[in-house]
Amino acid sequence: MKAGSKPGLDATKKLPGEDFKRPRPPLIKMNESVKAKVKTLFNS
Repeated sequence: MKAGSKPGLDATKKLPGEDFKRPRPPLIKMNESVKAKVKTLFNS
C-alpha cells in the first residue's frame, strides 16, 4: 500500500454478471427478547 492511500471496502450486493462465487450469508433477524429490550430502551 502506498503512503497516504486508504484501503476500501466494497459491501454492495453483487449482480450475477459480476463473478461473485460465494453464497450470500443469511440475513440476521432479532429474536423477540432483543426486540423487547430495544423497545424498552427507545420508547422511554
